[in-house]
Amino acid sequence: MKSKTKIFWIIILAAFIAVDAYMLFHNLGKGFLVQTDEAWHATNGYEMVKQGNWIINSYRYAADYFNSKPPLCLDLMMVSYKIFGVSNFAARFPSALAGLITIALIVVFLIRDKKTYAAALFPIIFGACSTFFTFHMYRAAEMDAIYNLFFVTAMLSLYMMAEQPNFMYLYGLSFGLAFMCKGPHSALIFVIGLLYIPKCKAAFKSIPRVIISALLAAAIPLAWMAKRYMFDGMELINKLFMGEVAGRVSNASQNMSAPIIDFFTSNSFFVFVATVIAMVIIALVAKRTASDQEKRATTSLKEFAWDNYLFIVWTVVPVVFFAATRSFLSWYTYTAQIALCILAARLAEYCIKEVGKETVISQALTAVAIIAVSLFCIVPTIMYDVNLAGTGGHPVDQFLEDMQQFKDQYGDTYSGVNAYLISEFRLDVANEDHWEPEYVAPAEMYPDLMPVDGTVDNFLSDPDSIIIVDKDRWDEFAGDLSGHVILFDGSYLILSSDMY
Repeated sequence: MKSKTKIFWIIILAAFIAVDAYMLFHNLGKGFLVQTDEAWHATNGYEMVKQGNWIINSYRYAADYFNSKPPLCLDLMMVSYKIFGVSNFAARFPSALAGLITIALIVVFLIRDKKTYAAALFPIIFGACSTFFTFHMYRAAEMDAIYNLFFVTAMLSLYMMAEQPNFMYLYGLSFGLAFMCKGPHSALIFVIGLLYIPKCKAAFKSIPRVIISALLAAAIPLAWMAKRYMFDGMELINKLFMGEVAGRVSNASQNMSAPIIDFFTSNSFFVFVATVIAMVIIALVAKRTASDQEKRATTSLKEFAWDNYLFIVWTVVPVVFFAATRSFLSWYTYTAQIALCILAARLAEYCIKEVGKETVISQALTAVAIIAVSLFCIVPTIMYDVNLAGTGGHPVDQFLEDMQQFKDQYGDTYSGVNAYLISEFRLDVANEDHWEPEYVAPAEMYPDLMPVDGTVDNFLSDPDSIIIVDKDRWDEFAGDLSGHVILFDGSYLILSSDMY
């Protein structure tokens, strides 16, 4: 990088790391914990920290077999609760921090690999991936952000193993930690590792290194499995492997094209396409003879593809795997999108250095193309998803505010009290007497209520209980509930079993 343009690229790097940090942390605690799946996980973490249990995750104070993942992400959530207090912000903080560490890790890796233009442009491209900041990732009380941090660490270690074989140790450890986040999903790390052996085969010449790396990968998962086995035998472990893998695949009914379409319509792919277009334009304006240019470009492209073989494999494998198994959820290709972000940044480096020979025009055109497309994605995400988080008047947002205010008013007075719920908004409309997860989380996390499934009749026959009623439904139950002491009057009415 030439010194006269260095300051420009430093400004670009710093500015967009700041933008990414804003997208990660601003209003992080606003908005209710959604049912897929952060409300469930936040409740797991709250009950675990309340009971001082770092191994057994529970939901509504029973062993949880729906969330059959290992507990590492929940343990980190517990630490966050201990530091910040129990809140939506604390539940989501580990994911947001994992996002910031992921960005820093990749930027440092690119600088270390002498890809300074790529390092400067990566945060912009990363920020363009709107779904990272809107659903099931870096602003959610989920497992995917931390899982992908360890996935990224494993992949970067794999890349560096080609020159420094001892990075195999970090690869193994990261593999094991990724398993402790999402269980069998981490097998993709192993598959990609196998496909990368042609590039890092020298690392396998040391048998002790291979054995120690395998032990690093297996030690923590095996220790957890042994401890968990002491509690409930093979029940959760069977759920983990048979339910998560065999069950999901055997019951798969999706079209094979779903993950492929999702990937090729992602913002990361659009930024990659913009980078390719910039490269073509720069090549066309370059002052070279056609034959020499074609020869050099062909050679350079082959070298680029071989140097970036890992990132190509990393991009392709998750998409192909979930297409082949027809078991796909939208966040399953997030790891492939991270790989494509890195690949796009490294392609931009190639575009500037190899195709454009670091001319001012090549730097400006590449930067403008990537920044323009990225900002087209970033600005709406900030305006509508980050800045307006929790301001839409959703019934569960109103419930969250009422639970916070009820906690402020009564403290721990009603801690552990049975609570019944009559709500207007439900995903399972037919199930009237059921607490859905997005209601359970704030009811437990703030006033520490004990959500109990049931109807008004159950409440009336349960002394010392309370009932929470959406005001939009009060008229349906006024005849049965009139005369009961109103403890709180907000968007929801909270009534005790006592009478006036």
